[in-house]
Amino acid sequence: MQPGGSTGRRGWLLGAFALAPGPASAQTDRPEPTSSATSSAQGGARPPRSLTLLVGGAPGGIADTWARGFAPYLERQLPKATVGVQAMPDAGPLAAARMLAASPADARLLGAVSAPLLLARAIEAGDAGLLGRLDWLAEVAEEPVILVAPPAIGDFATLRALGSTAILGLPPSGTAPGLLGEALRDRLALGTLTCPSAAAARQAAIAGHVSAAALTLPEALAPVRDGRLVALALASSQRCPLLPDVPTLSEKGLPLVAQLQRGFVLPLGVAERHRERLALALRAAVADPEFIARGQTAGFVPRFAGPDTWPAEVRATTASLVRRWAEAPWAIGRG
Repeated sequence: MQPGGSTGRRGWLLGAFALAPGPASAQTDRPEPTSSATSSAQGGARPPRSLTLLVGGAPGGIADTWARGFAPYLERQLPKATVGVQAMPDAGPLAAARMLAASPADARLLGAVSAPLLLARAIEAGDAGLLGRLDWLAEVAEEPVILVAPPAIGDFATLRALGSTAILGLPPSGTAPGLLGEALRDRLALGTLTCPSAAAARQAAIAGHVSAAALTLPEALAPVRDGRLVALALASSQRCPLLPDVPTLSEKGLPLVAQLQRGFVLPLGVAERHRERLALALRAAVADPEFIARGQTAGFVPRFAGPDTWPAEVRATTASLVRRWAEAPWAIGRG
């Protein structure tokens, strides 16, 4: 589906959410189940199986924080496994995906990915085929993209009336807010400023250095709730229960839907029994009442899409982005 056209529930963008630490502390890097191994050496129970969530990014970054926040929910559903996180500080999502695709198919390494960022980076690099070398196991959460502004702007009509004098602050290109922002720029003749991070775009809006910013809802929810930012419109197919008074872009005559997804991928070839076990554990983690409650406070929407549905969604979004890249490529490394 082309950006800017009529959109269904899935929209034309997929991808990311940030979690605070969950109900238990996840281990760092590859877990070392010392106590269980000692028990086994003494004739006790078999050591727990280790599962590592691979993250393409630095420790403490958004992707790493998200994975560490989700790990305890997953570990809760895998009582015979220990779940740890391995961040790749000198590599981005594309390098991590390549590493995962080349790793043994033993279900010990699970990639924590976000779309559309991974899809966009693969397309930019001319390596969209990499996406077909991954087993897209399940999506676990979504974040709608929201347009926010300093209180002085007030509402969407005011921003629209500013036209080319308005500057829209954006996170890095290839992210869902970045891609949506470029579509809004073209539709509303806005100026844009690409910032090095979502936090920088948010701060620019709070300080009034830009007229508005496109952010994921978790990035924007706190300053909207405390009045430092005003929510202008959501890039979703329907209004969000967390902000029921905020209209959608479709209600404003702009049928654009953008959302970030977080999910997990495996290398191809993992045994079906292991895939099914992991998929069931991810489904149960998404249904965990504590995870659902966390979504209400943090601004993400728990949503499970398993191996029977998520791969098709990813393929459709990838095809849309490939067409967009060929016709009107998004900027890379700007700002």
